Amino acid sequence: MSINYGLAMHYRVLGRTGIRVSEIGLGAWVIGTDMYVAHDRERDIALIRTALDLGINTFDTADMYGEGLSEKILGEALRGYDVNVFTKVGYEVGKVVDGRHVQNFSINYIVNAVKESYNRLGRRITLLQLHNPPINIIKDRELHKALLKLVEESYVEHIGVALGPETNILNEGLAAIDEGYEAIMFVFNILEQEPGRTLIRRGVEDSIGLITRVPHASNVLTERQDVNFGPSDHRNLRSRDWVVKALEFTNTRIRPMAKSLGIDLETLAIKYILSYPVSTVMVTATSPEELTKYANAADGNYLSSNTVKTLENLYEEFTKLTGND
Repeated sequence: MSINYGLAMHYRVLGRTGIRVSEIGLGAWVIGTDMYVAHDRERDIALIRTALDLGINTFDTADMYGEGLSEKILGEALRGYDVNVFTKVGYEVGKVVDGRHVQNFSINYIVNAVKESYNRLGRRITLLQLHNPPINIIKDRELHKALLKLVEESYVEHIGVALGPETNILNEGLAAIDEGYEAIMFVFNILEQEPGRTLIRRGVEDSIGLITRVPHASNVLTERQDVNFGPSDHRNLRSRDWVVKALEFTNTRIRPMAKSLGIDLETLAIKYILSYPVSTVMVTATSPEELTKYANAADGNYLSSNTVKTLENLYEEFTKLTGND
């Protein structure tokens, strides 16, 4: 089944892959998990159906989300639909030490993990991404060859790298481009513009698919600004000092700008990202209403170059405030 492309959703091309992706993609880390809110299967299905109704044709998950449950739910809900399903491998499903999943990028493990993701999803994986790999893994030519073999065997269409955690992102992103990966995923938002802007410039030069995540800076760039995350919420990894300073800066410097443009913070955040030549913005939505609001921001009317420049200048001001310049 095809989705309704007659809706207001706009589409871009994922680098040299040629894949047509919706400007808003659904980040399925909320599907089948309690990483943001308590797991609710009915809510999961409602989110997926809403995404399809909105013209969203791109979904991103990972094998370790819900220990495979996210992939399984997506696979069932999207069966028969002509959509893009991205997934990620690199963490051992079901293996948690000291509250964290253990990474494993051995070729045998990765190949088996991909085949298991393929079976859970019930379809060929549109984009397979290495999940937060260190730079030595990104540069591992034998692993890259193994991934390309999975493409030849039709388990996977394209391969990329999901960058993180936020420690060596610039070098890892540049390495992924140099090694021939077709897409990179990275954090990019008004309060976290680098190394995203640098990766975007280089990615455009090399026709790389550019997938952005965390558009609302973990709820800071939203009207509700609920940053008291539950114990299982991975956003707790953020520095509390950064969150406090980000909230104050947003409310005193960025919120007035959104108001002057006649839009709210959520909309400004998405329009800012889509003012750059990225491929898609993966959003985190916990309700159909939230997802609809984010999708409506992708209306083709983005920010002027002067507004973008002002936000870039504000980012420089914020980095000085937080000591990250």
